[in-house]
This record gives sequence, structure tokens and C-alpha cells, in this order.
Amino acid sequence: MNQPTGSSHLSYTLGFLSAVGGLSGFIKTGSKPSLIAGLGIGSLYIYGGYLINNGQSEVGHKVNVSAAVLLAGAMVPRYLKTKKIWPAGVMGAAGLMSLLYEGKKSLEWM
Repeated sequence: MNQPTGSSHLSYTLGFLSAVGGLSGFIKTGSKPSLIAGLGIGSLYIYGGYLINNGQSEVGHKVNVSAAVLLAGAMVPRYLKTKKIWPAGVMGAAGLMSLLYEGKKSLEWM
């Protein structure tokens, strides 16, 4: 595998954080939805990073837009309801920032 580029490095980081967050939610509360969502969104980000790192940036950024929509769509409403900074506030903000970045990068490829 090639060294991660800036864009793919961000994807791998968010993928790892999402997966670990889902796993920790499962361990802490026994929440299977947290586990499934965390691993699913994390897998999308990691797959997007893989595509970006291997010359398929257009598709990789679009995959990451999908992951960002799912992450922000799940965590922002949770933050608004609970007002808890972690995990909902931090991950919701990460999803929104990722959506802006990945959306911009996707538009560059159009």
C-alpha cells in the first residue's frame, strides 16, 4: 500500500475514530446499533481512503461524502437532543467538517 496522502490520511483517521467509537459504545452500554453504525461508517471512510490512495480520488471522495452524511446525520441530532460533547458533539462536528471537505474535493473532480 502507498503512503497515505493528505486526503486519504483524513479518511483513515475518521474511519478509525468511527469504528473505535462504535466499539466503545457497544462495550460501555451494549449498544449493537452503535457497533454496527460505527463499524459501517468507519469501513466506508477507510474504503474511501483506500480508493483515494490508489488513484481513484473521484470515487473515494464520493464514498467519503456518503460516510460524512451518515455520520453527521446520526450524531448532530443526538447532540441537539442530549447536549453531550462526547461522543455526539465531537463526532457530529467531525461529520459536518468532513462533509464540507469531501464535498469540495468531489466538486473539484466534476
